[in-house]
Amino acid sequence: MSDQTYLIILRLLHICTGVFWAGATIYLAAFIAPAVRALGPDGGKFMQQLAKTNKLPAVMTIAATLNVLCGILLLWKLSAGFQSEWMSSTYGIILSAGGGFAIIAYLEGLLVTRPTVNKINQLGKNIAQAGGVPSAEQSQQLMGLRKKIFSANNFAAFLLVLAVIWMSRGKERA
Repeated sequence: MSDQTYLIILRLLHICTGVFWAGATIYLAAFIAPAVRALGPDGGKFMQQLAKTNKLPAVMTIAATLNVLCGILLLWKLSAGFQSEWMSSTYGIILSAGGGFAIIAYLEGLLVTRPTVNKINQLGKNIAQAGGVPSAEQSQQLMGLRKKIFSANNFAAFLLVLAVIWMSRGKERA
């Protein structure tokens, strides 16, 4: 495979997965989360169904992982192996900053959001096994976990907006 074909494939994958990941994260933060909050206890049911129906958490994780990996490979290729001269150029700094924002958002998803979703799912199973009505303590736990997810998703959306802005500013200079 030629270098040109390799770069085209990486860029296509990076752009498509980035559009999906950033777009879905921003959509969740701006529209879904406020609607879920407004629904109260029924909002949790909606989110559980959303996660189950199309396996949203898994799809988001796959898209984000592919995006970050393709971005790192692109940066490696463009910089000839992270050469310091290229990395300290305006273009290198801009792409690295955008990538840094995306990587922080990715790590937030893996280290905060995903484990919190798993805790909510386990708590939901426990509630269902106990008759379907959460105790006061379980309701309190669910509210705290949902608040944590909403905050984390808002932070990730902010970081991904920054990543998109920085990535769109980069222009390769010949």
